[in-house]
Amino acid sequence: GGFVGIHNAFGTEYNWPYYEGLLGNANFYDHGANQDGTVQVVNKNDASTEMLPDNFGFKDEWYTLMPFPTNVKFLLTVDTNSLATKRGTHPGHGNFHPVSWCQYYDGGRSWVTTLGHDAGAFAEDPSTFRGAAEFQKHVVAGIKSAMGLVPFCR
Repeated sequence: GGFVGIHNAFGTEYNWPYYEGLLGNANFYDHGANQDGTVQVVNKNDASTEMLPDNFGFKDEWYTLMPFPTNVKFLLTVDTNSLATKRGTHPGHGNFHPVSWCQYYDGGRSWVTTLGHDAGAFAEDPSTFRGAAEFQKHVVAGIKSAMGLVPFCR
């Protein structure tokens, strides 16, 4: 009853409507350089965000998506003004660039994030990668919520 998609979960299974639905009807289109940016929490009520600061630094590829996610509850965005390279060939998402969200889908729970490109984000010692501690807390709580162990998608 639960699905968790991390980073390149968005770069696979194109043209499979059910899978695309799990992702909020969004697919990877392109990304800018792997670079530092500022993640912003846009929903502090969710189990996967309630322990996070309002914003934190992180390094990623910052996926742009097409189409834009629909029928989801957004959890995190990236402040596009914090990015040196805004995008590749995609026109970009403007001032609202989501990087994590959740939704109920086909009777189950779907929690996804486009973050997680660098192995450092998953390091056993999160102090070695900027934002890894926050990212790891977000992912663990997202997994627990998709499993139904804590409240989901509030």
